[in-house]
This record gives sequence, structure tokens and C-alpha cells, in this order.
Amino acid sequence: MSAPRDPVRVFQLLLAHPAIVALTDAARAEGVEAHLVGGILRDRFLGLPSHDLDAMVSHRGRAVAERLAEALGARLVHLGGKSFGAYRLVLGRSDQDGHSVLDLWDREGTTLDEDLARRDFTVNAVSLSTPLGELYDPFGGLDDLRHRLLRATTPTSFTGDPLRVLRLPRLLTQLPGFSADSPTLELARAAAPSLATVASERVREELAQLFSKPEPQRAVAMLDSLDLYPGLWIGRPGQAVLGAAGVRTQTGAVCGELAQLAPCALRLRQIADGPPPFPIDHRLARLALTFAHLGSLSPGADPEEALKRFAQAGYLTRQDASSVAALLDRPRLPEDALGQRRFLHDLGELWTTCGCFAGARATGDAAELRRWEDSVAALVALDHREGTAIRHPPRLLDGGEIGALLGVGPGPAIGRAVAALHAAQVEGRVTTVEEAKKLVRGLT
Repeated sequence: MSAPRDPVRVFQLLLAHPAIVALTDAARAEGVEAHLVGGILRDRFLGLPSHDLDAMVSHRGRAVAERLAEALGARLVHLGGKSFGAYRLVLGRSDQDGHSVLDLWDREGTTLDEDLARRDFTVNAVSLSTPLGELYDPFGGLDDLRHRLLRATTPTSFTGDPLRVLRLPRLLTQLPGFSADSPTLELARAAAPSLATVASERVREELAQLFSKPEPQRAVAMLDSLDLYPGLWIGRPGQAVLGAAGVRTQTGAVCGELAQLAPCALRLRQIADGPPPFPIDHRLARLALTFAHLGSLSPGADPEEALKRFAQAGYLTRQDASSVAALLDRPRLPEDALGQRRFLHDLGELWTTCGCFAGARATGDAAELRRWEDSVAALVALDHREGTAIRHPPRLLDGGEIGALLGVGPGPAIGRAVAALHAAQVEGRVTTVEEAKKLVRGLT
């Protein structure tokens, strides 16, 4: 896909966008300059879909934002706190172009050049004035867009905000056909150790975006080249991890399995003869694969312990960490009927994600892959027949009925009986009230 040659023509429609017209009117009413900047210009130039509108004003950001909120019927959120002026206008339902948010930044008296110099990459350091549509490109961002190149805006791009070290691989996977120049890679690698000083929620959000993109194997290869994988995973971001032979960590096995997740998801869909029983969370499966190989990538590293530290650092939510741990516990799918029933119960709606995770790990061996396909077919059939009852066994007896059968009052004995009955239902040994009563009587 070739980039457009005439950026002015490409951006003309943006100036007629209702939210941009409202921005122009609000800025004029407050007597300030307004510009479109950043991702909206980059993505429009590349012909990519965009969901956020990015703009800035020279002064009086709050007043402009309040006018905009009133004109657009939008919800106003103050993002900047006390350190800088930034406002988000939530537009409600997406407009016809798919935009649902307008982010507005207040330059607060700094020059346009100073503002653009603070931006991460030259492709994001282009501005378009409203309403005249004058382009300003002091760092050659348009040429870099034409050449599909990510280049640091200034030598301090990464030291000013080390999170950009992660944003680099994320954009390389997000923007088709892009690469980074060598000086930018060196700047990012030098700043990688400082990622440990960035607020954990910012790192968590960037990682979530990174592993939600296609081609995760490319992202991991880039993280490796920046000494962030497995460095960040084992608590040493920016430090090259050496293997037993004293050579740079090789991530080929991880990348190979990551590349197989999508084919495994497709095969699961084919076996299910339609959509799988539950959505497949590719992001969680991808993260699990990055932890699964830590022991071989960094001798002495334990994947489960690394996952705990990673979550304690705030780089994963508790729920995501629990889900990744559940996947790591099941690198292979069960082949026996009893194991499959327990698997569906324990994993619940996560089982299809675990199925893809296990499939990706099996693709290097033809026999393992055939066993995986057979197990998936059996699990799909079992889920169709009894999935709800296995995941959520119905209550056949209450505590009072169990106590009467055992001849005991409330206490641990009833709790043990409830657990035994539950396990028997999951395993398919008990399906009726009479069978439940028989099992409980046998516990005396």
C-alpha cells in the first residue's frame, strides 16, 4: 500500500469534521490557535482507521474544552492533573468515521516548535492548523511516513519518557511495513533500564496494547533486541540476559509458537464447525507463551515465580495474572475422558484460549499436533453435550438434606460431602437426585 503524495488533499476532509469545526469555533471564540497533531494525521496519511482525534491549542485549554463539550454534547474529562493541561472529550457513540474521542492539549504558552519537539517520533510531530489547513513539519515526519520509518524526534525522545521504549515495538506492529532506523534503536536500548521507573499502570496499558496487535512474534523479537525480553519479565529491564554459552538470548522458539496461535485458533474453529464455544483471548495466550519459555531463555528463571513478580510490579492485573497462570499449568490438553471433564470445569470459558495456547506449543511435533486436534474435537463435543452442567453443576441436595442423610448437624462433615458431591457431578458419576443421595449415604 503506497502512501499518498499530496498530504494537504488527504487532510482536507478532516477540517470539515463536525468536531474539528467545533474546535475551530471554540478556539476562535477564546482567541487562541488550534492545530491537529499526532496519530490522527499519521493514520489519515497512511489510510488507516483511527478512533481518536488529537488536537492542541496555544492557551486557555480548559475554556476551549468546556465550549467543545457544550457544542458537541460530549463528556469532559480532565487528564492532565496539575502538571499539564490535557482534556478528553468523549463524544458518545462513534461518528461515521469511527471517532469517539477528541483529546485536547494546552501548549500553555510554549511555542509550536517546542511542543512538537517533545513528541516521540517524527511521524507524530506534524501539525495541521485549523481552519486554514497549513501543515507544519519541522522534523521531516511526512518524508518518514512516505518511507515508513520510525525515527526519534530528538536525542532525548526516550529519556524524557522511557515508556516510549515500549511504544516503539507497539507502533512497529501497529503500522504496516514500518521499521526503525539504527540511531532510534540505539536510543531506545540505552533508555530501556529506565522503564523500571515508569508508573506500572502505564507500562501495563502499553503491554496490553502491544500484545493485542497482530504479529506478536515481531513484537517479542523487537523487545528482545531492546533487552526488554526477557529482561522486563525477570525484573531486569535493559539488561541483556546471557544463556549458558554466554551468547545473547535467542527467542526463536517463543516467536515460532506465537506465530502459530492464529492458525491454531482457525483450526479450533474448523473443528467446532463454526465459532468456538467461547471467544479466544489471543492477548492472554500470547502473554502465557512469553512466560512459558523463561526457564530456557534465562537459566534459573521460574515461569510461575516470574509471573508473580510481574503481577506484583503491576504489569498485569490480578485477573489476567490468574488466567495466565491457569494456561501455564496446562501446556497439554487432556486426552482421557475424566481429564477432559475436569479441564472444562477448571478452565470454564477460558478453555478455548488454553486450547490455542496448548496447540501453539504442540505445533513443532506432528504427533503432538494430531493428539492436540483429537483432544480439541473431544472437548468441543463434550462442551456441546454437557458444558453448562460440567462448568456449573446444578445443586441436587442442599445442606439440610445432606445433614439428614449423614445424621449430623452443620459443620465440616457437610462441607466435605458438598465437595465430594460437586466433584462427582463434574466427573459425570452423579447426575440425578437419587444418585446424589446414594453417594452421600456412602460417605458415612
